Amino acid sequence: MMDRVKIVLLWFAVLLVAVSAWAADLELSGYYEHTLQVDVSEVSDEQIIDASKLRVDFFSGGGKSELELRANVNFIVYHSDILYDVSPYLPENIVQQLTDWDRTDVLQAGFPRERIYLDNAFLTWRKDFGKGHRQKTLRLRAGRQQLSWGKGYSYNPTDLFHVKNPIDPTYEKEGVTALRLDLRWGVGGEFSLVTAPDDKFKDAGYAARFGTHITQIGYDVYLTAHQIIDSTSFSITPPVDTIAVEIIPRYQRRRAIGGEFSGGLLGLGVWFEGNYNEMAAEEDFYRAIGGLDYTFRNGLYWMIEGFYNTRGTNTSPYDIADWLAGFKGEPIGKGWLMLGLRKELTGLLAGNLYVFGGSDKGFMLNPRLEYSLAQNADLTIFGAFLVGEKDSAFPSGLYSGFARATVYF
Repeated sequence: MMDRVKIVLLWFAVLLVAVSAWAADLELSGYYEHTLQVDVSEVSDEQIIDASKLRVDFFSGGGKSELELRANVNFIVYHSDILYDVSPYLPENIVQQLTDWDRTDVLQAGFPRERIYLDNAFLTWRKDFGKGHRQKTLRLRAGRQQLSWGKGYSYNPTDLFHVKNPIDPTYEKEGVTALRLDLRWGVGGEFSLVTAPDDKFKDAGYAARFGTHITQIGYDVYLTAHQIIDSTSFSITPPVDTIAVEIIPRYQRRRAIGGEFSGGLLGLGVWFEGNYNEMAAEEDFYRAIGGLDYTFRNGLYWMIEGFYNTRGTNTSPYDIADWLAGFKGEPIGKGWLMLGLRKELTGLLAGNLYVFGGSDKGFMLNPRLEYSLAQNADLTIFGAFLVGEKDSAFPSGLYSGFARATVYF
């Protein structure tokens, strides 16, 4: 039943795109992007991922008392090998254990050679009430959309619908099929309700957010609540006689309540977010992230951010379930401290450096260069160099480089 709901929402958006195009009220934009990733490891040959992406965005309506339609169609083609060995990302003892269990299939990741999908395809209706400072806006949005909440840079505990990659945290994420209702008022006032359908009604995800801007102290403050079916942990059944080891995701109800705030203090930018998670099949846990930032007169931007995670294991070495959860976007270990620097080197070139240090003596360097090739073309070059302890969440011996060229139209 819920599959039908998702299909109806998606195709409803496609139908409206077609209707809008027929009415000559359709705006088009998008980009072409080419990404090259090279991974070099001390224990394996280099691996290359070479991919092209074409994204075409559609937009229609949005005027006063009009429905607004947005959608994008994405075409991705992999030019390199579509099988990828993940063993360089794992400590040697984990690889050896999976080999002994005859489960080396876990060490292989695959990509479809070609992928075409519709994303961020949603219909929006909005209505304004009142005038001036008393004005309120009611908005209803249906379809595949972004549900990202939270102020953190490297991780967002209050976002249970998306996965953020600390190596490239600002890169676009795929949307979530959902129905969302927002009421907004004044300066920063917001109340949101979200339902994200799944295959069964009982497995649907729900979320709520309430927040406002407190003028007296200059802070935005929000409260959040979620209920989802979580599949980010794993259950491992040891081998018995001729029965092989079973490694399967653990599906369980997850309820979370959290909060976030952001503002300024003594000239510094300040942010914090965190939540408490009640789990149906494992111990409850909480996560929190907070940070400070400042821009000096010479244009140097400085940021420090700390993340704490009680779901993580206290000390390394981590077990197979921890590392598999990491591949799903779950943080490994108790957390990290991150220092970030950014400086405009020229009018067209900006340099960034982010340094992650874990409580398990793991370290990662994440340099980044962003160059404006033309008014509608960018080149981003960044890397991830792991230089920590062998059993840490950032084990030494793996060096990754990325180059991404994007042309907008």
